[in-house]
Amino acid sequence: MKKILITLASLISLGVYAGAEQMAAEFNASSTPAELVASGWAANDAGKGFKVLQVTVDDANVAAEMHIDNNGKVVAFFDSIETANPNFDVDYLMSADMDDWAAMGTGDNGPMYAMTFGGLSFKGPMGEAMSNMGPFGSFLVNIGKNIQQ
Repeated sequence: MKKILITLASLISLGVYAGAEQMAAEFNASSTPAELVASGWAANDAGKGFKVLQVTVDDANVAAEMHIDNNGKVVAFFDSIETANPNFDVDYLMSADMDDWAAMGTGDNGPMYAMTFGGLSFKGPMGEAMSNMGPFGSFLVNIGKNIQQ
């Protein structure tokens, strides 16, 4: 019975979440994949064929994981964290609370603002992210929009 209640509570908390599938579809339909290939970001995958991007919401039971291949496209997506030990030399984990994700979803402030003042916690190759601020900003807007729906 306790397991059923925990499962139901998890499903209810996901009510504001559009899902990793929608995030992946919007990401793949955008110009971001081509930008990530052109910059060399997508190819930096430690030889595994994809990069792991994990997203969590600090004050809710919401998480997503996407695998982005050498073509810059999301090739796998999950409404949970699937990779227990990401390689933070090439992979990313981004966390914020629901209000901060909502603010990022507007696109009013860029990723530097989100990391400095907006509550975005970040693990991964910082230099690589810094050299890809345009695509990174687009990705944060995509997450912020979809995590609120």
